[in-house]
Amino acid sequence: ACLTALLGFAPFILPLDAIAQTVPEPDLKAAIIANMLLFVEWPADNAPLPDHLTICHIEANPVTEALGRLNGKSIKGKTLKVVRARPDNLNDCLAVYLPPGNIGTLNAVAAKAGSSAILLMGDSQEYLGQGIMLNLELISGRVVFDIDLRSAQRKGLKVSSKALRLARQVIE
Repeated sequence: ACLTALLGFAPFILPLDAIAQTVPEPDLKAAIIANMLLFVEWPADNAPLPDHLTICHIEANPVTEALGRLNGKSIKGKTLKVVRARPDNLNDCLAVYLPPGNIGTLNAVAAKAGSSAILLMGDSQEYLGQGIMLNLELISGRVVFDIDLRSAQRKGLKVSSKALRLARQVIE
């Protein structure tokens, strides 16, 4: 099962131009975001609900539209639920995705999340070091991601070594 999950990341580390005809960039990013749930362990007091995993997003953009197309898919035997949330209401969110250009919203989300074990994911280099735990980026035609392991560990999240090995950069 771990090998299958790991292989699920293979398209995301290949040059984007090699697969551009079949998978657009927002779909690649959405798939990485959804698959990352396979590589994170939440603390018992914030463990996923028995029947679903919820990814929240704050505003619409092409990546959140692609995430919406994954709504209802099965991950880890649970139904993926993709919902729009407000920065002040993250109650059911296991993960929150923020599109680029929202550093103010990131600050509001991070403040509201407080000590809760919510995986914060984004799509902007400026987010690294600001509380984002997984940051996606398009570099030289490839979708890559960085992991801020310090931020994840502060919230009690455990990120699999498999995901850490696939990251372009791990901040420890």
